[in-house]
Amino acid sequence: AILGGGVETGAITEVYGAYGSGKTSLAHQLAVNVQLPKEQGGAEGIAVYVDTEATLRPEFIKQIAEKNGVDPVKTLKSFRGVRAFNSDHQMLLVQKIEELIKNGLNIKLIIIDSMMSHFRSDFSGRGMLADRQQKLNRHMHDLLKLAQNYDLAVYITNQVMSRPDVFFGDPTEAVGGHVLHHNSTYRVYLRRGKKGTRVAKLVDAPALPESEAIFVVTEKGIKDVE
Repeated sequence: AILGGGVETGAITEVYGAYGSGKTSLAHQLAVNVQLPKEQGGAEGIAVYVDTEATLRPEFIKQIAEKNGVDPVKTLKSFRGVRAFNSDHQMLLVQKIEELIKNGLNIKLIIIDSMMSHFRSDFSGRGMLADRQQKLNRHMHDLLKLAQNYDLAVYITNQVMSRPDVFFGDPTEAVGGHVLHHNSTYRVYLRRGKKGTRVAKLVDAPALPESEAIFVVTEKGIKDVE
C-alpha cells in the first residue's frame, strides 16, 4: 500500500536498514510473489537473486511457498539465485541477465542483496571514493536500463551507517551516497519496531507521500500486523 500497489516495474526500489530489519526476508518474499498470477499481485515471471553476503536461503523460499499454498518445487525451479564474489563479478552478473531474457527466460524481478557490500570492501578509503562512485553509477544505470527495456522490477537492499553529527532524531543513514540515492526511484527505510515488528517508511517516491507500514516476519513470510 505505501508503494502504491507494490514494487514497481521499470524502476529501482532501494530498501535500507540496520542488520535484522527485514530487508532479506522481504527479498525472499518477493522472489515467491513475482511468480504468482497477476490477479494475486504477482507478475507471472521469475526472479534473479544476486547474493553478495551469503544470505540467500532457498529453503526459506520453499517454506514461504508451502505455507501459502504454492507448489514449492515449481517455485524453486522458477527462480535463479547466484552468488557474487566481488563488485566486478556483481556488475558482470547484471550484464548477463539481458542474455537470459533474450534466451527466453521471463525475468520480472532482479534482486541485489546487498548492493554496497562488495563496493565498500573493494574500494576502501577516501582516495578510492571517486572510482567507486563511478562504477556504482554505471552499475545502477545498467539495472535501470534492464528495468525499463524489459518492464521488470529491481529490488536492492542497502546497508546503513550511523552519523555521529546527528544529535536529535535517527542518526541512521544509507550508504552509497548521492549516486545510489538519486538512481533509486523508490527508497524505503526499515527499522525494528516493538514486540518483534518491523516498520517500513517510504522515504522517497516520485508521486507518493511519506508513509509507514508495520509488518512481521513469520514462517509464512512477510505479514501485516493484525
